[in-house]
Amino acid sequence: MDCAQSEPGRSDKSRGDAPENSPALIEDAKSHAQDRLAASFSLNEIVSEYRALRASVLRRWREADVGDPGTAVEEVVRFNEAIDQALSESIAWYARQRDRSREVLTGVIAHDLRTPLGAIMMSAQFLVRSEALGGPQAKAAGRIVNSASTMARMVSDLLDFTQVRMGGDLSISQAAMSLSELCTDALSELKAFHPERAIELDVHGSLDGYWDRDRLRQVISNLVGNALVHGAADTPVTVRAGKTADGVQLAVHNFGEPIPPGHESDIFDPLMRLPKNGSGGRQPNGIGLGLFIVKGIVEAHGGSVSVASDRDAGTTFTVTIPVACPPQ
Repeated sequence: MDCAQSEPGRSDKSRGDAPENSPALIEDAKSHAQDRLAASFSLNEIVSEYRALRASVLRRWREADVGDPGTAVEEVVRFNEAIDQALSESIAWYARQRDRSREVLTGVIAHDLRTPLGAIMMSAQFLVRSEALGGPQAKAAGRIVNSASTMARMVSDLLDFTQVRMGGDLSISQAAMSLSELCTDALSELKAFHPERAIELDVHGSLDGYWDRDRLRQVISNLVGNALVHGAADTPVTVRAGKTADGVQLAVHNFGEPIPPGHESDIFDPLMRLPKNGSGGRQPNGIGLGLFIVKGIVEAHGGSVSVASDRDAGTTFTVTIPVACPPQ
């Protein structure tokens, strides 16, 4: 406000190319947001404060009766620029901290749910193995086991999601393993949970490498689970695995409603809702973390994941990961 603004400076600010042009203003705006967050102010209340400040200052400035109209206009422009910049900084800092607080809370809740869920699963599994239960009671206990297992996977995905959103990386622990054996093991478990669905496996070679076994099981489980949810119930879900030039490739295919054209990358964003496609569409039931976690695990292994979707050819998720070097 005390210095004349040059034309290049005005041009840079209009394009957002000079975000740190006033460190003192930015620091004051962040301090204001911090104080208001601690006092449990809402975002609307913060904006209202800036609106009141702008109106009050401009009213007093008008009463000062600045003589030169050109100078008056320039000062109003500079003042409004300063207020807008401070407002922008305050909102940005407030929103980041509020989101972080929510993510911490989500992570704590998800972590604390693991213990009671584990107790439910162990108790239900004990009942399933018990010979004292009759047919209906055993089936009810089996449904408890299946539901608790689903909830446990959701909690695990939620913890991974929170870790990534807070700036962390998904942890992996590499060890010698066989991807073909893992596929067979993981699909056997999925078939037990979905006896009414056809799940086919086509593996070529032993597919040995150094990966995180538990994390790759997550990848297989999430991709096949996604295919079962969105695939046509009367067609099989097919899992294929084979070698590539420098690694291995895993593909999960299903027939059914395709992903809307142009939204193939959006499918990995848990906060993105896809538009309806035709009469059925691929409308998620709530926020889907499975594919987001798949992408994070694959990238943590130095690989990539892609999707191709067509009404006639079906939908195929393809994971490619290198054969990692043995840990030193």
